[in-house]
Amino acid sequence: MGIVQKELKNVMTLYYLAKLDKKVPTDFRKAKARQDKRVHKIMKRAYGIPFYRERFESRGLTPDDFRCAEDLAKFPVMTRNDMRLWMQDIIDKNPGIEERTEVFRTSGSTGIPLKFMISHREAACVNANWIRVTMFAGYKPFTGKMMSFLTTHSHVDPKKGDSWIQKLGILRRKIVPEHLYQGEKLKDLIEMVNDYKPDILCFRKNVLVRMAVYARAHGMEIYKPAIYTPVSEMVDEATRKLFFETYGPGMMDAYGTNETGSCAVRLPGMDDFYVYSDTHVLNIHDDDDNLADDGRIIATTLFKRDFPVINYEVGDMATSCTKEGLRFIKTIKGRTNDLVKHADGSESSAAELYKIFHGSEGVAQFRYVQEAIDEISILLVKDPMNTKVTKEDIENYVSEKIEKLYGYPEFKLNFKWMDMIPPDANGKMRCFICNIPKEQ
Repeated sequence: MGIVQKELKNVMTLYYLAKLDKKVPTDFRKAKARQDKRVHKIMKRAYGIPFYRERFESRGLTPDDFRCAEDLAKFPVMTRNDMRLWMQDIIDKNPGIEERTEVFRTSGSTGIPLKFMISHREAACVNANWIRVTMFAGYKPFTGKMMSFLTTHSHVDPKKGDSWIQKLGILRRKIVPEHLYQGEKLKDLIEMVNDYKPDILCFRKNVLVRMAVYARAHGMEIYKPAIYTPVSEMVDEATRKLFFETYGPGMMDAYGTNETGSCAVRLPGMDDFYVYSDTHVLNIHDDDDNLADDGRIIATTLFKRDFPVINYEVGDMATSCTKEGLRFIKTIKGRTNDLVKHADGSESSAAELYKIFHGSEGVAQFRYVQEAIDEISILLVKDPMNTKVTKEDIENYVSEKIEKLYGYPEFKLNFKWMDMIPPDANGKMRCFICNIPKEQ
């Protein structure tokens, strides 16, 4: 069955695309009612899976206890390690299953590398989901042109030319191995974008930043696509300003994980992230696992029937609100392990440090690295287009803001000016890194 599904994956992708919303719903009550029905349906499915059956029984619950998205708060939260152990148990008990499914591996940036499986049917749903997300923003997948980065999961050979379908002007897509374009080779990447003129540009955030900084420093213009989306990383306000100036107003901010697929989007002109009510639930939990408007993101996929993801703690913090019962995400604060450590043993969110650059001038890129309990390095890239603000002005501004934030000069600040801040080994760009061992 797995082989048949793999061969029919493209057909299944089109099938699921036909069933998914192509526009953000305007009737939130109707969307919420549909979401609630699908919650009950996926919980009935999960009850037949041993891993989830144990979790039902541990709380004395049955599928009838789950009639709406809010009811999911009754169910045990699944951690990354829980998923890792579940996936390994399936592999151990089902020889050859990895050949019959699609296997994904995450980078392990949280400290727990993860290998997980999805069926070919689920993979088709994930693909259809992403296509419809671009359609939310107005992209026409069958006639438009997409330029996107080469993912670690991709089976596409970027050296191959267009297929016969693409030569007819259908489903045109150019795949770019971004890691090959560093330093002066960024010029080649910019020229590639300018020559291809994509209708939608999907690159990692740090690549878009490096292209923008390079273009500014060398007096180059970058083609402004109708839609562009920074992938894999959150966009802070300083970066958002840089993007708008470089690529235009068409930024689509999509949120998701490898484990859940894309699950929320903020379209150009929208204030909040819309959570795809036909395929996902994103609840917000406080520290006691009660539903809240501000806290940890807990995700559930409504379309994954073979390997469901239910009440999964993705590791990000967010604020949210409800509109006619349907939950929207207002802000995504970043990973729960992005915490500043203090001498008194307390921890605080690094999100407060990010806000220092909201509305500031002269900085194109930044990163905080906590080196010790009393020491933070601040890596900065000067905006080459801004000559009004000096490096000294920026250092004084940041020092004053950090002292005001913590009430006194708690940290020694080491300012390090760079031409470009390199991405992490996994290709991502974290804005805060704590290098203090956990036991400290």
